[in-house]
Amino acid sequence: MSFTIFYVFLVLHPYLALWWKSFPSMGRKSWEALIPGYNYFIAFKATHNKPWWSLLLLFPGVHIVMWMVINVTYLRRFGYFSLGHTLLGIFFPYTLFYRVSKTSNTDFLPETNWANSKERSEREWGDHLVLFMSLPVIGHAIALGTQALSREPNG
Repeated sequence: MSFTIFYVFLVLHPYLALWWKSFPSMGRKSWEALIPGYNYFIAFKATHNKPWWSLLLLFPGVHIVMWMVINVTYLRRFGYFSLGHTLLGIFFPYTLFYRVSKTSNTDFLPETNWANSKERSEREWGDHLVLFMSLPVIGHAIALGTQALSREPNG
């Protein structure tokens, strides 16, 4: 993917995700979803992640993992917890974003209460899938990092 396409998609993602229709459910203004960069900051802030994680979207490669994080976390705040919803949130998020935008009575749910076993069990399989998807990325990063450190300079 060229850098031009990468940054164009970085700007287009919130528009394709119909965030301007779901931001009011979060208690935010619709126009906040239309400002590139700021919209990711608000989305990460509203889903109780660290808002500075939006800066990680600027780095090619890392942005793929961060899009997965924001898509799945965002959709879970609207009640999509199952394994199927998690798969859709990772690979085809726009189908669920469309469903969120078309539902007029969508509630933005509070953060998961991990002490509540019912809430934990709703998320269990989806969380396992997200961990499975993220660990190979972390494993590859560690493997490439150690490979780069072990190389001896030609000389």
